Amino acid sequence: MRQGRKAINSETPILIFGAPRSGTSLLSRLIDAHSRISIPFESHLFNQWLPRLESYGDLSDPARQKRLVSDIVRLGVVRDWSPRPTPEDVARHVTGPGFGAVAHAVMEWAARTAGKPRWGEKTPQHTMLHDEVLSTWPKAQVIMIERDPRAVAMSWKQARFHGNHVLPFAKSWVRHSQALDAVERKLPPHQRIRVSYEALVRDPETELRRLMDFLGEDFEAQQLEFHRKDSSYDTDQRNLKRLKTPVSADSIDRWKSGLSKYEIRLVETICGETMAQRGYDPSPIGAKPVSEARLSFARRVEVPAQRVAGAFKNLKGFVYLSRDLQWTVEQLLSGVFPEL
Repeated sequence: MRQGRKAINSETPILIFGAPRSGTSLLSRLIDAHSRISIPFESHLFNQWLPRLESYGDLSDPARQKRLVSDIVRLGVVRDWSPRPTPEDVARHVTGPGFGAVAHAVMEWAARTAGKPRWGEKTPQHTMLHDEVLSTWPKAQVIMIERDPRAVAMSWKQARFHGNHVLPFAKSWVRHSQALDAVERKLPPHQRIRVSYEALVRDPETELRRLMDFLGEDFEAQQLEFHRKDSSYDTDQRNLKRLKTPVSADSIDRWKSGLSKYEIRLVETICGETMAQRGYDPSPIGAKPVSEARLSFARRVEVPAQRVAGAFKNLKGFVYLSRDLQWTVEQLLSGVFPEL
């Protein structure tokens, strides 16, 4: 193991922050292929469970904390991991009170099950909760990945998770970019590093060596062979197919043919200023911004219509909704909402 500018603990957590569809999955697979680091599928621990913590009361009470552990494993995204933990598995790694101890236990279980001393966490939605995440793991090392917003919008269009209108994804990209800037201001240099998706796929070995040096770990050639590893990584089929092939730069400019002229103009209208700060050049198509009236129509009519259409093709969304409903019903039956 290398020693960086400051000594890095062999078990220092690794956090991958970035907008959804910006290359976080690819990056996590490249690092997970290292012999010392485990990065399981997204956990959604903070975005899914922080809003619900009030229902559990004082988590210094072991019984309440135990109920939270059980619910996370039964009803959370962790349920889709393979191998999948049991409440008892996670409980064995809980070393203190509170939600943070539970989140840490989940990740510790994943690393120990993989037979590795170090773990990373990759949930893009956690980028927007960076204050809470970094309060739980204040010494974590953060890798921030960014990608051309037009390529991000193109990737979202092809996914089956949501409706495929590009407007929400363009706005999301700007918010996540601003969050990454906040993380950079908050953390000292030895705790954070940026990487662009484009640089990663054009020269994966050079970029991966740079990242591993930052993490205080040796680069391993097997990391570039991540696609040969058997994996049950739970993502959409198109994304999974890409993760089963070598790193390729083919997708960098796919948005030029995959997005309509209107969609390109829309993304550049929303993201233009932040794109320029990141060094992404505008296209000739985007020279004429979308009018405010057209943006308003997209927000009020186009986006809702496509969300409804997308819901019918999103089986995973129905699965997650059913689990949310199950959680709510269980809370009602247990009497934790007495005011209702």
